[in-house]
Amino acid sequence: MGKFIASPLTDPPSEDHREPFPILSLPEQLVEYILSFVPAECVVRDCPFVCEQFRRIVDSNAFWKMKCERDGKVIPSFQLDPLPKRYYRMIYLENPYGRNLLRNSQGDCREGEFAHWEVTTEMGDGWRVESFPVGADSLPLESQSCFATSFGPCIKEQVIDLVREGVACEILDTFKPPIEISEWYAARIDCGGVYHLMVELIDIVHDQVAIFDTGEITTPQWMGRRWKQVKHTFFDYPSGVRYVRFAHLGRDTQFWAGHYGAKMAAGVVRIAAEQTPPCPATTKGRLEAAGNRTLWQCNTRRFPMAGQQ
Repeated sequence: MGKFIASPLTDPPSEDHREPFPILSLPEQLVEYILSFVPAECVVRDCPFVCEQFRRIVDSNAFWKMKCERDGKVIPSFQLDPLPKRYYRMIYLENPYGRNLLRNSQGDCREGEFAHWEVTTEMGDGWRVESFPVGADSLPLESQSCFATSFGPCIKEQVIDLVREGVACEILDTFKPPIEISEWYAARIDCGGVYHLMVELIDIVHDQVAIFDTGEITTPQWMGRRWKQVKHTFFDYPSGVRYVRFAHLGRDTQFWAGHYGAKMAAGVVRIAAEQTPPCPATTKGRLEAAGNRTLWQCNTRRFPMAGQQ
């Protein structure tokens, strides 16, 4: 007689074919806790398509708040009621509060020396990135890269979309969180230099609603070398702000060939995570368009938004 062959239905489960863990039979709060350990990219890409319960959990503010708190994301102190949809998800994925929103602020970006910038004017010998400041002191920073300018006005700008960076419209319009601006600048010791910073807050229809404008800061020959930092904080600006336009200019004062003009580095645009009391600017900047604007108007367009004619 032939051998008896056991039916698979009667065989005990082998170690290689264990029963799946019945996660869906657990309380939803516990499922949420388990899913909070899943990497964010997998949560966004895969979890919503597993089942309705997973989709509901990973689309909730409570789930993303848990992940923010565990992974040390900066959560603003502003209290919104009701919370915007996916409020904490944007905070987790973009981490917009407290970090520098200006990209490639020292020309040391792997994507290219001027990646993320729009060079609007480069007269003379144009812009250059120096890995170490030539003719000036070391930067008071870990990275020593800086932008150097020439004997004609060199201007570049960067426009930051605050909502795309993860700042909720409701936060911008209701609480108007402080927007902190700063940048380091220097002239060479052997040649005078001119530095000029202009930062604008732009609303949803691309109108300027506030401006910080240092005007020309001129450093005479033999008086340069030292790095200085310009700072400003926007407070209580009008509702509707959606963009920050950061533009700076440099040139020399003696029309020398090469890159003897002003240097700049480590520009910062930062959204504060809590309300702070106003403090005076450290330069002669002001919150309304005033002062000597001739240099900008003659040598560049009036900073229209990207794609706007």
